Amino acid sequence: MGSIGTFGSFTQARLAIYAAHKGLSVTGNNIANVNTTGYTRQRLEQSSFGASGADRYYSSFDSRVGNGVLCTGLTQLRDPYLDIRYRGEMANVGSMDAKLGGLENIQAVLDEVGKGDDAFGIIEAQLSDMVAKLRQLSDQTGHSLYDIQVRASADTLTKQLNAYASRLQEVYKNNMASYQQDVSKVNGILTNIRDLNATIRKNEIHGDNSLELRDERNVLIDQLSQYMKVDVTYTTEDIGGGQWVEKLVIKLGDANPDGKAGGTDTTTLIDGVYGAQLSTTQLLTMNPAADLNQPNGPTNQWYLDAKGNATEKEEDAAKYDDPNLGLTVSALTDRKGAVMKDKDGKESKAVDLADNDLYGALQSQRELLTRSGEFSTQEDIDRDPNAASQRGIPYYQKSLDLLARQFAQTLNDANQGYVYDEKGNYVKGTMDADGKITRDNPSSFTFVNPQNNAETHTLNRNDTWDKLPDWAKKQMGGANSVEDYLKGNKGISMGAPLFSNRGDRNDTDGITAANISISAKWAEGPQIVRSFQLPSAMDKIPSTESSNIDHMIYLFEKKQDYKPGTIQDDAKGKDVTMFTGSFQEMWSNIGSVLGNDMKVTSTLLDAYYASSVSLDTSRDSVSSVDFNDEAMNLMQYSKSYSAACRLMTTIDSVLDKLINGTGA
Repeated sequence: MGSIGTFGSFTQARLAIYAAHKGLSVTGNNIANVNTTGYTRQRLEQSSFGASGADRYYSSFDSRVGNGVLCTGLTQLRDPYLDIRYRGEMANVGSMDAKLGGLENIQAVLDEVGKGDDAFGIIEAQLSDMVAKLRQLSDQTGHSLYDIQVRASADTLTKQLNAYASRLQEVYKNNMASYQQDVSKVNGILTNIRDLNATIRKNEIHGDNSLELRDERNVLIDQLSQYMKVDVTYTTEDIGGGQWVEKLVIKLGDANPDGKAGGTDTTTLIDGVYGAQLSTTQLLTMNPAADLNQPNGPTNQWYLDAKGNATEKEEDAAKYDDPNLGLTVSALTDRKGAVMKDKDGKESKAVDLADNDLYGALQSQRELLTRSGEFSTQEDIDRDPNAASQRGIPYYQKSLDLLARQFAQTLNDANQGYVYDEKGNYVKGTMDADGKITRDNPSSFTFVNPQNNAETHTLNRNDTWDKLPDWAKKQMGGANSVEDYLKGNKGISMGAPLFSNRGDRNDTDGITAANISISAKWAEGPQIVRSFQLPSAMDKIPSTESSNIDHMIYLFEKKQDYKPGTIQDDAKGKDVTMFTGSFQEMWSNIGSVLGNDMKVTSTLLDAYYASSVSLDTSRDSVSSVDFNDEAMNLMQYSKSYSAACRLMTTIDSVLDKLINGTGA
């Protein structure tokens, strides 16, 4: 005796037909979406349908048979472990790709390979041209034409440096705009993920697992992983009535190398239907007159409001964007703006991220815009211990400024000085407008040791303040340098600065690549000092003398120390030599540093990209649609469908015989 009723086999056949039909639909949907970005292969889940339990009059001779097949749902074929690995690798790819893109923009400005009239570069060729013009002036002293040629060459060089500085600033502005756009993109991605979570949650409550929406969400998470390292987890949420739904949580991926767990580098970005947004950290305007070592209060107000008035209230303080481009993660809110509350009723709060809490494209762009390498201050290093080895656009701007300032200072110093005799001793006297010199008697600056009259010292061009005898310094009054003493005691000064920070003035303070110019004095006419040496039998420096011009030529070839403190006086390593070489070698070094940075970054990008492609291929082997597999499924479900229909026909024939043919 069977446990299934006479007509129960119809149910078996009907369920089999339904299952095969549904399987064909799923297979067809997979095939239709073979080229859909982010689509995950779907699979029909089936289970055997059988009535359980035993009736009161159960026969020991009964053979229980199942009641058919049930379609229990659709699932996606995904490997969560591969997703985690792939997204982690994409953070590496995003980081190196953004960094390399920024360095390539810098290279487009500074790389002179193949440029210039003879393909020998522009700045380097112009430095060589200025040396050539100085050699002509040395050979033809006394002819103003050659001084004008030197000035024209120098003017061209300053304009080229101005142009390079301007183009680097343009690169900075473009990268800043790109960074701000990417922050907006990330905010858009976070908003879309939050809204998809809300829709999926609602659909899941009503029995729809929303697989296509999950695919869309996975694509967004993959995109987000390029901008920042993230930690993605799936949990369940109790919605009451014994029903649970899935909840997606996305946090920052613990990127900060400080080794501390649970810091701001694990800040939550998405928590189910709640999401955060990124914005530039806002800093409070501090009151420079306040004593920050004393408590903030009515008599010691720490802040300034928007009108510049002192205030003790943080909420009234004027705010400005963090120049270090720090980011703040907002409080978690739903699509209606309601702030998330924890189980204790506490509202979610905004979080200011530390300097290294991010890793990915956003962090690389931040570093390109803020890192100055060897020019980093102690404050920079306190924020990021690796700041001194990270070179962004500011590093190359300051390196170019360092070259421009040292070049200007060197030649300005060479073109200004005091007259000395054949022995190098400074001459005391006066000089008229025609250059005629009248010596004093005595004509030198000689000091006698009051403790030993036999010991004397005559000021010489090779003297430095720190090496002068103390007894001689005491006789020089309040002077704090040899030049300071000569200036106030009838030393005969000659020359003027050749370069200034503006073409209409002679101010040499703060010269950079962006503002270096021919000085107003030099623009008026010949100013290059031929020589500071006055022969003993003459009252004028000979017009044929060119020792100072030769000295200038030597300075172009001299190995000089380039130190960050020349440009950044508060740099941590301001007195540490970052390079030693001539002007041309310093220029070449800037390009070499850039080239090395690009090579390292490119090598890492290639390695990370190859790894990400391998992982993506592994993901596709699990998740993507394969025509061979789907063709086999088509055959399988087609045969199953035909067999189920044949079963239905056979049962109909058998029952027809039973009902209409029995007893006939």
